Amino acid sequence: MKRHYGFTLVEMIIVIVIIGILSMIAVPIYRGHVSHSIALEGRALVSEVSAAQEIYKARSKAWYNAGAISGTVTGWTSHLDNATVVADLGLDSRRNQYFRDFSWQIENGSATWFTIATTGDPTTRAQGIEISLTYSVSEPAVINERIINN
Repeated sequence: MKRHYGFTLVEMIIVIVIIGILSMIAVPIYRGHVSHSIALEGRALVSEVSAAQEIYKARSKAWYNAGAISGTVTGWTSHLDNATVVADLGLDSRRNQYFRDFSWQIENGSATWFTIATTGDPTTRAQGIEISLTYSVSEPAVINERIINN
């Protein structure tokens, strides 16, 4: 009786099918984890801005709002490469890889809340990721994360 070494064609096809099924499950999960890890940089940025706002308010008794217009609610103010914000608050998001720009909106009337938002750089894998933080004097900060197209 001859001994045959190796695998049959059927065994090889079964292994390939199993690997294909596993990769169909694993790749989307992996991409989701990558998106969430990229979003952590955005979460860190909005938390850093919030902490800087708290420090500024403790020193000056008002939220920092460069170029604020008097009224109840200002529009979204973008702060990419804004030297005033870097100097006043010590925030420089240009060193970030995925989230370089942020904007905020402050309620000026009674100064009870502000919202900070950042969007992933469209030229990187962070495209479609939006992070926002809403801070209220009476409630804890809430961070919202939205991932699109991932």
